[in-house]
Amino acid sequence: MPYITIPVKQAGYQLSIDDIIYGIDEATFQAQLNKKDMNDTRTAYRRSTPGRLLEQIHFDEMVDALKAFNQKYETLIAMEDKTPLYRSFKIPKRSGGLRPIDAPKDELSIALYELKSILEHKMFASHHTCAFAYVSRRCAIDAVKRHQANRSRWFLKLDFHNFFGSTTLEFVESQLKMIFPFNELYLRADGAEELHKALSLCFLRGGLPQGTPISPMLTNLFMIPIDHAIAKIARGNTPYLVYTRYADDILISSDISFKWREVQDTILGIIDAFKAPFTLNTAKTRYGSSAGRNWNLGVMLNKDNKITIGHAKKKLFKVKVYSFMRDFAENNPWSIGDTQSLSGEIAYYRMVEKDEVDKIIKFYSEKFNRDVMATIKSILTAA
Repeated sequence: MPYITIPVKQAGYQLSIDDIIYGIDEATFQAQLNKKDMNDTRTAYRRSTPGRLLEQIHFDEMVDALKAFNQKYETLIAMEDKTPLYRSFKIPKRSGGLRPIDAPKDELSIALYELKSILEHKMFASHHTCAFAYVSRRCAIDAVKRHQANRSRWFLKLDFHNFFGSTTLEFVESQLKMIFPFNELYLRADGAEELHKALSLCFLRGGLPQGTPISPMLTNLFMIPIDHAIAKIARGNTPYLVYTRYADDILISSDISFKWREVQDTILGIIDAFKAPFTLNTAKTRYGSSAGRNWNLGVMLNKDNKITIGHAKKKLFKVKVYSFMRDFAENNPWSIGDTQSLSGEIAYYRMVEKDEVDKIIKFYSEKFNRDVMATIKSILTAA
């Protein structure tokens, strides 16, 4: 009973999943699965894996890749206490407080990058189309744009509690047993054994550590059945609901008001049905309209259905650009880290309000008779 997820081009959405599975030859199928520039996907739930699909997948090669990986990193996998393989620290959370991060040291990091590549390229590890975090060529703004396209005015914001830390190896494997092609590997004794060994390297103190190269990809992978179930309920709801997930942040919206408590209860039921070790942090649940302060994933979707960084952030941004250029003019240039931070902020804000940000950059370039972006580049390239 697998969930089958295949990358598709947006323009190809008129095709059904059956068209994709049954109506293409092997070469086309393989090419489609390997197109990593396709960030939209199509997921279908089937009672069994179609025979035609099984014929096109090389399971022996998958098992061989896992065996080679496990032999190469046998010493790391055998370590009962993997704490020495990590550096632990905390970073500020957007909502306040500190987020604990466990970052792997070089030896483990190299191994996890290698395993991530095997899962993505040999086993076509993917994501549900409603997932936007940790996906190539997707960002938080793209998630908000999906709600903007619906001209949504009412928004339900939900948050998973301890999403990474509570996720166990047992739960991840229980999910993968429902997701193609992993479900087929678990039917083979050697496949199940090798996959279990490899995945055990991804966990620390019984949970998924934040800060590794593979944890984000694994969350999108094991969430496919849950994302699929929530998206299906959202599409069939009256009124129609738009569902997106950005890591542990869920956003559900509609163009008219809806019974948000019933929606929340339904999602809690779905989480329960999959025996997920995490749940919703209902204390953080928010419901309201775009007539108010409708902040979503760091940006505002206002009453005019426009995505903006907001007046206060725009004002602070102007101050930062002015300070950067003034300090440079006074022969007191910013540090590499602060300059990189400003450069990143400019890039992000341009994705939200390009014309407005370019207008600000132009204003201060003319004011100081020196191009802002060229000044940033001169500091970064001099490092």
